[in-house]
Amino acid sequence: MVTLPSKRMILSDRSTSGNGLSLRQCWAGRIAFVMAFAVLPSNLCTVYGEDRRAGIVEHEVQSAYSVIRIRRLGNIRSMIFVRDNGEEAYQSQINLANPHLLRFNYLQHMFTSYLLQPEQKTVLVVGLGGGGMVHFLQKHDPSCEVDAVEIDPMVVQLAERFFLLKRTKNVRLIVADAFEYFEQEEKKYDVIYMDAFLKPSESTDRTGAPLQMRTLDFYKQLQSRLTDGGSVVFNINPHPAMREDIATIVEAFPQTYVFKLPKAEGFVAIGSMQPVRLKPEAMRTAGRSLDRRFKTGFSFDTLASHLDATIRN
Repeated sequence: MVTLPSKRMILSDRSTSGNGLSLRQCWAGRIAFVMAFAVLPSNLCTVYGEDRRAGIVEHEVQSAYSVIRIRRLGNIRSMIFVRDNGEEAYQSQINLANPHLLRFNYLQHMFTSYLLQPEQKTVLVVGLGGGGMVHFLQKHDPSCEVDAVEIDPMVVQLAERFFLLKRTKNVRLIVADAFEYFEQEEKKYDVIYMDAFLKPSESTDRTGAPLQMRTLDFYKQLQSRLTDGGSVVFNINPHPAMREDIATIVEAFPQTYVFKLPKAEGFVAIGSMQPVRLKPEAMRTAGRSLDRRFKTGFSFDTLASHLDATIRN
């Protein structure tokens, strides 16, 4: 298990100091890298060797846990974690002309939370990367107060330098160990977005998801940081124990909604504290309402149709 820091640093208008190491790491899939403006099929894809389709290398740095490479092709900029064997794993990607556009399917599905909670006043993003989720929230729900916890300070620096991420009165960037953050922070959130990964090791599954973050005890800890009726959204990458992970979420939360990603890319699961389950037809209605409200470039109605109705409490 990676030794995690005991302090945290909040990079915002109300900042303090501290240190941190990397919680985010990527899942290697054998997926073609698409450099058009279409949405990429997965949250992370691995390209073997140096793939020039990703563009020129603008910057490279060794952080506490990863070699991080920044590439650019036109308006498309990518944050890449370089594995020990030289493989490039794409961790984040934005269109510099429209940074709020979500280029990964799983990120779009993470915001199915709005089907359940169309008014989100306070949210927490665990795992910052290039800040795509923060950009989306700043664009489409600017009154929402966003805290983002990222354990690698270098990732935060790169997100600000290369990915147009800015601290505002509504956006806090917090360098912290997520486990200790939940133990020490008393603030409650309407929604917690869990997208944190480590370098695959004995303490993680093969995708890098920390095993400690897949227990009933941890889920109960998350629930203690939710407002009434709040939700936790989980990015679940494909791995052999994927169904067991979903079953644990189902056991932990009063309501669980699971959305299938296209092309067997995994799932997004929402653990909700709402006492009454939202029916599929009501979810589709909510999706159409969100499409009129947000105009995101993708359809919430379509995302709602990806609900796996066979998985429920």
